[in-house]
Amino acid sequence: MLLGICSAWSDIALATPALWTTIHIHFPCGDDFAKVLPIWFLRARSRPLSISISLCGFSSNWNHRVSDVLWRHGGQLKHLEILDNDDDDFTLGDALDLFGDTTSVSLPLLETLTIRCQYERRQYLASQILRLLRGAPNIVEFISHKVWTRIARDSESCLVVPTLRQAIFGEISRGDDEILLYLALPALETLSLPLCYISGDDLVAFFERSAAPLWDLALGWEFGGIQSFHLHKCLRLIPSIARLKMWQPDADIVMQLFAILADSSLLPSLRDLTIHVYTGDESHISETSWRTLIRALSTRRMEHLYIVPVKAAPPMDVLTSLWELAVNGAKIHVGTEELNFVVA
Repeated sequence: MLLGICSAWSDIALATPALWTTIHIHFPCGDDFAKVLPIWFLRARSRPLSISISLCGFSSNWNHRVSDVLWRHGGQLKHLEILDNDDDDFTLGDALDLFGDTTSVSLPLLETLTIRCQYERRQYLASQILRLLRGAPNIVEFISHKVWTRIARDSESCLVVPTLRQAIFGEISRGDDEILLYLALPALETLSLPLCYISGDDLVAFFERSAAPLWDLALGWEFGGIQSFHLHKCLRLIPSIARLKMWQPDADIVMQLFAILADSSLLPSLRDLTIHVYTGDESHISETSWRTLIRALSTRRMEHLYIVPVKAAPPMDVLTSLWELAVNGAKIHVGTEELNFVVA
C-alpha cells in the first residue's frame, strides 16, 4: 500500500524490513506468485518471518511452485500457520502434499507451527508433519486443530523434539491426536488432547517416554476418553501438574478422579481444576465423593475450582468448605453456567 502513495513513502517502505516480515499466501493462486515471494523475502532482509498459508478447495490447489520458494527460504521462518478455511466436505479424502519435489526442509528459527482446519478435516500426511517438526530444532509450540493424518501404526519411528513446550490438539475438537504416538517431548509444559484416537495405554506410554515437566493438562472424554486406572497411572507420571482440565467425563470418572486426588502424593502442586461434566447420562456425583473432594482440596493450595454442570447442590457441609476457600481468595464455581451453588 505504501509503495503506491508516493516515492517518499515508497522509499520508507523499502528501507523498513519489518514491514515485510508478515506474509499471507492464499491457495489457489497463480504461478506468478512464486516470482513475487523472493522479492518479498529480499525486502525483509534477514528478519524472521511469519507466514500464513490458507487453502480452499481440493488439495491440488496447493501450488508447489510457490511452496518450493517458501521452503527454500525456510531459514527465515519463525511462525508458520497452515489454515484450511473451506467448508466443503470433499476435502476429507483428499490428501494434501506440502512438499512436492522438495527433498529437504530446514527451519532453524521456527518457533510455532499451527495446522488448523476451520470446518471439515482435511487429510495431511503424518510423515510430512513429523518432517516439519524434525526440521525445526528450536520449535516451542505445535497446534493441530481438526487435522486428519490417518497414521498406519508402526509406520513411523519415534521423534524426540527436545524444545517443544506446548502441544495443543484441542480437548473438544475432532482432531487426529494419533501423531502423539510417534513423539517424545521431554520439555513439554502444556498439553491439550481430545483423546480421539489415543488410548489409555498410548497416553501412559507417551508420559513414560517423555518424562516431561508438564504443568498444564487438558483432556477430552467426548470420544470415549480413558479409564480411571489409566488416569491414575498418568497422574502418577506427571506430578508437576498445576492445572488440570477435563471435558465431558461422566460422573463416574469425576468421582474416581476425586478418589485419586485424595492421595496427597498425587499432583501435590495442583492449583487449578476445571471439569465440564458429561450431561448425556443420569448419573450424578455422590455426597461421599463431594466430601472426598474436600479432603483432596484441603491438602493443596487451590486457586481455582470450576465444575459444571452440577444440577443438584452438594451437601451443606461441602458448600461451607468451598465457601471458606472462596473467602480465602480461591475462585470457586460449582453448579451450572448460570448458577454457582457456592455463592447462591
